[in-house]
Amino acid sequence: MKDVVQTFEDYYMKMDYPNALLMLEKKQNDMDAGLWHYNMGAVLAKMNNFPLARFHFTMAESHGLHSKELIQNQLFVEEKLDIDRLEQPLNSSDYLIKASLTAADGPLLTIGFLFLVIGLWFLKKSPTIKSALVFVTAVAAPLMLDLWIESWPRKIVTMPKVIYDGPSALFGTKGELPLGLMVITNTKDEWEEIIYPSRFHGWLKRDGLKSLERK
Repeated sequence: MKDVVQTFEDYYMKMDYPNALLMLEKKQNDMDAGLWHYNMGAVLAKMNNFPLARFHFTMAESHGLHSKELIQNQLFVEEKLDIDRLEQPLNSSDYLIKASLTAADGPLLTIGFLFLVIGLWFLKKSPTIKSALVFVTAVAAPLMLDLWIESWPRKIVTMPKVIYDGPSALFGTKGELPLGLMVITNTKDEWEEIIYPSRFHGWLKRDGLKSLERK
């Protein structure tokens, strides 16, 4: 992997971004997933492909890569895409979804760990079946909620997408979905219904959406 990274860095430092991108695409299986997505995001950002760069930076984070540089690059790309404005909650459903996504980004796991520590202490003091059931429920609840939220079908819009009023091209249109936007959808055949952000509610064809699901 060291040779792969070194050659990529050589291309990158020479600002030969097309060849740097080509090499990364060919050597994906030879690199750590988090690092690969981070490097892909960095190259694509240099090539002004900010929607796809956002996808790769988000995937890098989901694969466990956490660094100051990653956070800075994410903020830079999201500013270019004007994501803060586009993803502002519009109603109570949006606020609930956004709060849930924030909670799943660490707080729920922290709560589960705290319940684990406190529960073990109480079990030591009162080792009864009832205490054990309460302990298991208290620890499992935030962890299961975290897993459920993480399973929501989040996607990044990487190509221009027309929003339709229904799941067919026969329906009327209501503009285009902004590039780089993160959406949560329900799938119906080859169509996706936008659930979040609700301001863009409608239907669109599945192509041009990059799933944030880890494979």
